[in-house]
Amino acid sequence: MLSNKKIFPQGLLIVAAVVLCVSVVNAQITVSVDPGPRPVGKDNPALATCPGLVSAKFPLAPQCINTVQPPDTHGNGGAGQVISFQSNLTGLWFEGLAVFEVPAVVGPVAQTGGSTFPGLGPSFNAISCFQCHSQPAAGGSSPNKKTPGFPNGNPQLGDAPTMAQLAALTTSPGNGIPPILDPTGNGPVREVRFPKGFAGNSGLNQGAVTAGAVANLFVIQGRTDAPAGCAIGQEPFQAQLLAGNAIFRIPIPTFGEGFVENTDDTTLSNNLKLEQNLSGSFFTPPLGIKGGFNHSGNDQTISRFGWKAQNKSLLIFAGEASNVEMGVTNENFPNERTHGNGQCSPNFEPEDQVVVPPLNNPPNAPLNDTRTVPDIFNAFGGLNGVGNSAVSSDISSNIQNFAVFMRLNASPSQCNFNSGVDATTGFAKCEPLGSSPIRGGQIFGSLDSTVPGSLTSTAIAPAGAPPTIGCVLCHSDALRTTTSMTPELNNVPFRPFSDFAIHIMDSSLSDGVTQGEAGPTQFRSAPLWGLGQRLFFMHDGRTSDVKTAIIDHAPTVGTATTCTAAMGEACEVIKRFNNLSASDQQDLLRFLRSL
Repeated sequence: MLSNKKIFPQGLLIVAAVVLCVSVVNAQITVSVDPGPRPVGKDNPALATCPGLVSAKFPLAPQCINTVQPPDTHGNGGAGQVISFQSNLTGLWFEGLAVFEVPAVVGPVAQTGGSTFPGLGPSFNAISCFQCHSQPAAGGSSPNKKTPGFPNGNPQLGDAPTMAQLAALTTSPGNGIPPILDPTGNGPVREVRFPKGFAGNSGLNQGAVTAGAVANLFVIQGRTDAPAGCAIGQEPFQAQLLAGNAIFRIPIPTFGEGFVENTDDTTLSNNLKLEQNLSGSFFTPPLGIKGGFNHSGNDQTISRFGWKAQNKSLLIFAGEASNVEMGVTNENFPNERTHGNGQCSPNFEPEDQVVVPPLNNPPNAPLNDTRTVPDIFNAFGGLNGVGNSAVSSDISSNIQNFAVFMRLNASPSQCNFNSGVDATTGFAKCEPLGSSPIRGGQIFGSLDSTVPGSLTSTAIAPAGAPPTIGCVLCHSDALRTTTSMTPELNNVPFRPFSDFAIHIMDSSLSDGVTQGEAGPTQFRSAPLWGLGQRLFFMHDGRTSDVKTAIIDHAPTVGTATTCTAAMGEACEVIKRFNNLSASDQQDLLRFLRSL
């Protein structure tokens, strides 16, 4: 699906031009505008972060980067922060954070020397998790030039082989930058899927793509670490774009995922039933919000990760991403997706697995490392010392490191929409919400019974509070976890602004892809926490402007148009948004940029 909307970097050019003409006083606002993302700032050493942290699993890899965002008064730890200092997994979170940033190479193991991990390709979209998940901190969503550590913007532009390497290609139709990526670096990190599939071309060593599956952007042919004799062709992206057979996805942030994973099915089901009842009983005309859940085909429980909630757990999510995005086979997905001419996979399979270190050569250690297993345990503090986390990271598979990292990621802070950076320190600030975003939150709505005026509260709403338009009936702000060995995840409320259900969207958003029970027009309600610092929106990153993203939920409806089934479940809510005054819309946009 091609979009005719131009992606502007963070929408700042548009916003800056309009804000000059619009008063900040709500009563004088005539046009509502997205305030733009809150700045990231520089790393604050007072927060738990990782400068100086060296991975025990990959000791020669560069030290990790993590621009941690400040906590808030609601108990949110802040994007890039570890949620727990009491869990026995906390040390492993720091190790997992370092592994999350390690780049992959083709291999074999003997070539990696403890600075990279083997298994890249034969086709891939990125060379590390951090490439895709880094805004505003490690574990986030797509970066651009405003993200610390990414001065050239989208890092995928650097994954194509150099011109000298490309010149050596003789049997492949090329391995350059695909036309789905913005060559300026200002656009989002993307993957592409072929909804109608692709039969492949054996003469060009182009692999077949199953209908709806990911077609990787790059191949290893032309890289200096590619095996001799490997021939694999890059997919024909230009031809598929012209044929209308290409849709896009952007990375999903991984903050607060432990809360999501640790919410039981009954809680999610009851929350959806509440939304459905309020949709019909509280609003006139009824909002028509229904929703449903995607389920695991193995145990029939609710799955909740991914754009269509197609993945059940963080370990499965990590395994799929590692295999599909980087081409690294692992214990969850042990087989290569692409093969080329059959000479492009030099490693044992799976390439990533749990390994007990040999006596004289721990996994991924420098080739001259002569430590014994007892030496390793002693160096890291022994079985009962704090260094045990380093031993666990070294022995565990990469995807286990990734899963623990995501599980203990703190949730993003809620800060006033114009919280900037400290002029002296350069650290990001988190200011309390002002009257405008508070009022915007009332328009958004709440299901939290402790909040006066919420849809579930018996307390009288504050004087002058505006009526809600019902956004919260998909983007729920009132969920609770079940029991957990991690104290901060044990039976606690959290505010993800998502119900993790799949909802029918406007037909213009159809991606032609079915995943589990989610059809082409069904998508999981995107969690909105962290939206205040996000750069790209919707499943395909079609816009950087929050207001545009709202309208795109039902772009064909006008203020007087009757909603139809083709306009999706959000249609009546978008009608209400369109009917708001400019100042009310502005309050709502400021609330969203406070998340």
